[in-house]
Amino acid sequence: MSVPKPDGRLTLPITRAIDQQDEETSDCPLLTPSPPVKLVQSTLDDRSAFMARADTPLDEPLNNINSEDGLAFLNIVNSSCKGMDDEPTSRDPMVETSSNSGSSSDTNEPVCTQLLTQLNTAYTHLAPDAQALFYNQDNSGKPPLTGIQLVVPKSPEDYSFMKWNWPVIRKTCFWTFMSVFAGCVALVIGVLYTMPKRCDPKVEWWQGSLFYEIFPASFQDSVKNDGIGDLRGITNRLEYLEGLGVKGVRLNSIFLSTKYPQRYTELESLTEIDPALGTLDDFSKMVSAIHQRNMALVLDLPLYPFVENFDGATENRNLTDRPNERESPALPLPSSRSEAKRALLAPEVPTETFGPHPLDDNVVTRAIRFWHGRNVDGFYLKGLEHYTYEINFAAALRHWKSIVGPDKILVCSEKALATDSELARSAILSRVSLVDVTLDVVNGTKSIKDQVIKVLKGPLFQKANYPWVHWSTGSIDTFRLASKLKVANASVAIAMMGMMLPGTPSIFYGDEIGILSSASHGRRGGEPLGQLVPMRWDNVNANDEAFLASTTTPWTLKSTKPAVTNLTGLVSKMLRLRAEAVPIYVKAVLKNNEPVANCDVRYTADEMIVIERRYPRRNTYVFVSNLGPVSRTKDLSSLYYGGYVVVGPEHKLNRNIYFKELTILPGEAFVIKLDK
Repeated sequence: MSVPKPDGRLTLPITRAIDQQDEETSDCPLLTPSPPVKLVQSTLDDRSAFMARADTPLDEPLNNINSEDGLAFLNIVNSSCKGMDDEPTSRDPMVETSSNSGSSSDTNEPVCTQLLTQLNTAYTHLAPDAQALFYNQDNSGKPPLTGIQLVVPKSPEDYSFMKWNWPVIRKTCFWTFMSVFAGCVALVIGVLYTMPKRCDPKVEWWQGSLFYEIFPASFQDSVKNDGIGDLRGITNRLEYLEGLGVKGVRLNSIFLSTKYPQRYTELESLTEIDPALGTLDDFSKMVSAIHQRNMALVLDLPLYPFVENFDGATENRNLTDRPNERESPALPLPSSRSEAKRALLAPEVPTETFGPHPLDDNVVTRAIRFWHGRNVDGFYLKGLEHYTYEINFAAALRHWKSIVGPDKILVCSEKALATDSELARSAILSRVSLVDVTLDVVNGTKSIKDQVIKVLKGPLFQKANYPWVHWSTGSIDTFRLASKLKVANASVAIAMMGMMLPGTPSIFYGDEIGILSSASHGRRGGEPLGQLVPMRWDNVNANDEAFLASTTTPWTLKSTKPAVTNLTGLVSKMLRLRAEAVPIYVKAVLKNNEPVANCDVRYTADEMIVIERRYPRRNTYVFVSNLGPVSRTKDLSSLYYGGYVVVGPEHKLNRNIYFKELTILPGEAFVIKLDK
């Protein structure tokens, strides 16, 4: 038990208790409660705590502390401080939070008002009492803590935004944000939905599409049943062409001639249909039916030797005595090559503005205008190469293109590009849409490669806007493919090869089924008409429909039955692949803004041919064919590793192919999609 000392100071246990509380307060000032009021007051009231030491006089420091200046200093320091024994006021936020929580909910003040009100209240922060520092001279204890009041001088009612309708503002902002968000989501979904699934190069209708060349007298006889095919027969067979995948129907010669069809080359007019084929009304119905099936019609205009020249004269070698044809003055020759080039490249001025064009009286111009008015989609200017030396050649070609317009086409032979006239060559490259190239496939695969490479490195691939190649493997002027090749069933493989080359492929009627020439090539008047045999429909129609009734004799000899092949029906499948696979139907790829043919003939030994088509970031396709009469087994692993067949005979379709040991039957062909 402690005994009090005679000097009246606090006993030891009380001192230790105060020191312990002060120590706890210094360790955690915000959580430790203030010392008991009575203990602090008793300590301050005890005068023995301020007794001077023996060596220090007491009067001087006491006088200083009680002086007017010292008290003034203490008053300034503690003017805004509350004593530790003061009771908490209603403005105290700590008290307001705990005791007045119920009353604050009754006022329903905005949050901002409550925040400003709390800022306006006294926030008690624990800090040392400045007055106690002067009384604690012996550093025997730590000073008590006091509060500092922070006051916001401006009243909450003085802020203008306090009067705003904050509930409405919050709702408006929320629904505005949700509306903008929903609009952005709908916009993104709409863009994604309307985006094309593939980013393929755009092409015109004549670029890369299959053309089908027909000699009308030998395609299909209609109800007339006179042994000669006609326009109604073509209309009746459009379903077959549509199923084949044809986009351009090309008619060789439908014009009035001396004796049609045996002497179809001896023309009498370029604006009259031969009566053996039908009437203009039959022609209009045929054109309408072709367009309804999303196909186009191209007419052959045999210029040579029917047209004498392009100098405005309509005189021809067969009609020099016709009274309704007269000569017109030729167009003036440009004084310099630069003027001629400017005249060539300048757009055609409408003739309605400045009167009739000097070339309007030309027989070709009148024919183009006539058939263009009957919705023909293009013209093959056969024999155009014979007129490249004409003074008005470039002007005439430009004028004809202005008549047909940008959506219709002009076609000519590659022989026209062999002219020495730079102006004529420029006119062809700028005004013609397709340049016909006829491949000679009789002299072996190496010869085919040389012809293809020559075209790919020629002028047609120098600029992107130059004409596309019109690949012909058979025509009215040559014998049938099946009759020329070493193996008859390879004609279908040749037709597939034409669709593998960059450009617009063309098939002569019957080559897709391997039709043969007739036995007599000069049956009528010494003309080579053996290739113009009537179309055989037994291989392409389930009903075995014939060219005409069996009781009627056709105008020319029939062909023998085509050779058996395992490639029947592959032309349509090849066309579907061509429409889907960008590497096959594009003409070239742009590299450093220069067109580069995306085709290469990789192998041509032993009557085999391997053609590759490629495109950046797409699969590579390889065409393999055996044009020889015997089977071949080759190791082509130095070229490719493997892939799978996408177009080919049934026993290889969708099968994996490895080039280490590749076996190909005679006349067989297939397309392989290489692994990436």
